Amino acid sequence: MITFTESAAAKLADLLKTQAKPEEGLRVRVVGGGCSGLSYQLEFDQPQPADQVFEAHGAKVLVDPKSYLYLAGTEL
Repeated sequence: MITFTESAAAKLADLLKTQAKPEEGLRVRVVGGGCSGLSYQLEFDQPQPADQVFEAHGAKVLVDPKSYLYLAGTEL
């Protein structure tokens, strides 16, 4: 599960309202970073069928199954 602090959820909800389409959420993705290890990518995106979707306080975060292996237990 991915959880949100109230302040993070409020900021994310505000960003989603002003910069994303209504059905979109913040996609958090973990990708290989070459010799520097793993990197995180953040972007507004639409949910995909296999995504884990986490919602709280008007904020929505989307995580693909592979990235979730690294992000489970994360608090934003």
